[in-house]
Amino acid sequence: MKIAVTGGIGSGKTAVTDYLSSKGYTVIDADQIAHQITAPGGKAIPYIRNHFGDDFIREDGSMDRDKMRERVYGNPDQLRLLEEGTTKAVIRVVEDRVRECRDRGDKVVFLAIPLLFETGSAGDYDAVWSVVADNNVRIRRVMERDRLTEEMVRKIMSRQVSDDVRRAGSSDIIDNSGTLAELHSQVDHLLQKYIF
Repeated sequence: MKIAVTGGIGSGKTAVTDYLSSKGYTVIDADQIAHQITAPGGKAIPYIRNHFGDDFIREDGSMDRDKMRERVYGNPDQLRLLEEGTTKAVIRVVEDRVRECRDRGDKVVFLAIPLLFETGSAGDYDAVWSVVADNNVRIRRVMERDRLTEEMVRKIMSRQVSDDVRRAGSSDIIDNSGTLAELHSQVDHLLQKYIF
């Protein structure tokens, strides 16, 4: 069984997937893979260098995420160009890892996919768990975590579907506006529901 865990930036997807991992479940995280392929020596670095130039590569050989954010947010053509070289590479790695889980005989695999609805791939999963939270809480979390301005966080959020869209398209909703203990309790309830 493939279960997607999704949600907007700052909603708390990682808190959910960290908890699932701590309970021994396999989690494939698309964001982590995206960071790996844009790290020094990553598969997407040659593409980024060819299409955006050396200015977007840090001295250590990784993609300059701050500079890239400034370039692509608010510029749909540049964003599409970036996604062409990164999203497809992420999808290939995810598919390889799902195959490995199937070959190993795993009964369930959780896939953390932030842009699940944006990419139109929600129908590829047996269940979709969406993590939602109050927008102001999300903005504050991301500003503290990533040291971004409120304006940049709002730009990122504007490129993502709303929680209303997530609610309508998900099999289950996890509300992460409360405490970590409350979040864990909701995840435990869903694990019981799906009998893992």
